[in-house]
Amino acid sequence: MKIRTACYVIFCILLCQVPITLSAQNDLSIYHMQIVPQRIFQNPAFIPEQQLYIGVPILSGVQSAYASPFSYNDAIERDSYDSVTFRVENVLAQIAKSEQLRFYSNLDLISVGTQIAKGRFFLGISVRQRLSQHIMIPENLGNFLWYGNAAPQLFGQQVNIAPSINFTAFQEWGASFSGYAMHRKMTWGGRLKYLSGNVNVTTTKAEFNVYTDTSTYNIHMQSDFEFQTSGVDDIEHYMNQRIPSMVFPGNNGFGVDLGLTYQFNDHIGISASVLDLGFISWKSNTMTLISHNPGEEFSFEGLNLSDFTQMVSNMNTFGKKLTDSVLDLIHIDTIYGRKYTSWLPVKFNIGGSYSLNEHHRFNLLLNGVSAANQFYPALSVSYYYNLPRILGLMVSYNIYNNQFTNIGAGISVNAGPLQLYVVSDNVPGLIYYHGTTSSSIQFGINISINKAKKASSPETNPEVTPTGVPE
Repeated sequence: MKIRTACYVIFCILLCQVPITLSAQNDLSIYHMQIVPQRIFQNPAFIPEQQLYIGVPILSGVQSAYASPFSYNDAIERDSYDSVTFRVENVLAQIAKSEQLRFYSNLDLISVGTQIAKGRFFLGISVRQRLSQHIMIPENLGNFLWYGNAAPQLFGQQVNIAPSINFTAFQEWGASFSGYAMHRKMTWGGRLKYLSGNVNVTTTKAEFNVYTDTSTYNIHMQSDFEFQTSGVDDIEHYMNQRIPSMVFPGNNGFGVDLGLTYQFNDHIGISASVLDLGFISWKSNTMTLISHNPGEEFSFEGLNLSDFTQMVSNMNTFGKKLTDSVLDLIHIDTIYGRKYTSWLPVKFNIGGSYSLNEHHRFNLLLNGVSAANQFYPALSVSYYYNLPRILGLMVSYNIYNNQFTNIGAGISVNAGPLQLYVVSDNVPGLIYYHGTTSSSIQFGINISINKAKKASSPETNPEVTPTGVPE
């Protein structure tokens, strides 16, 4: 029963995430939000202008982002009588274009940073609860479940219908350190991170080949899959643990973020960063499901009338009974206590800025995320208006997830020591969420303390240029 329980849990994680429309995965717009200190999580070489900032616990950085193959409108149709129709064929057509479902969530529990050594260096401490999910939903899986094994897309052909899921929930304890170099033309920065894993599902192999005999209609199947999990087979036990055991279950990992910026002159600057170079070693409550004989063929000849009648007599358990009848044919080994390692999705940023003066800046950002043997590129072009220490406004045009209509925006407002900000890479996606396949939102509240203003000019203060950019 442990095997079936794990299969049901994994399957439920996959299915339950499909309709999520919470709120893209690349964190594009906040990268150039100059007075928001949380942008250091996109490049640790960005030195906040605040002498000290303290993020309001839990509320300083709340982020949710997703990218799906299909939108709500692709899947659901309502008529004038408010009747609902699930548009399966349309969903399958969208999955054929993109099989990936991605979801990210970050919550800043603690975020503190301060300038030290008269502003030459910056030190930051952070604790974040993070979630990363990548699911691959094969087009043929949907065809098999909806049209059956005699569908033209499947009949007489061997197809792989195995989904792949890489899901990680973990805590990140980080310490960042950055500073100036080359007469303040360059900044460098790094963040060392201890990672404590909570729950994980990692797919290392995903092959479940199906072939329908054109003469007998028997289904011949071959499996070669491996699911590695931690904290999945007994969720109830995990949730009933004491908080220290939930926070530190013994799944330890480490990561690093690296960044650089360079200011050519008063107007032109470039930056680059690589984030989440790291891993988690899983050893707590682990379970591995693996094919007993990879490549071994087994056949499913269907159900006799008596078995079928008994199964449909209770539709609430029909799916479970049908799944059990198939699982009885599959030889699966369950291995408990096997340690394994999973790697974080790695993010890359290359940015450039052109400043007209201290108020107006134009930005370009090339972004990419590498996860589950896939690379997801993105491009952002933005304009940023800065009213020093008071207001920051951002408008951006973003390309990602094969979408070319993403208009992002961001605003940060300082009222004394209190700072509020909100950023999104796709504002229309938040408003017209039924019709979008991806969207994002990030917001937070900080307590920021700046140095007292000094009446200075480039001649009297050599650290300030006419554009306000550090030399």
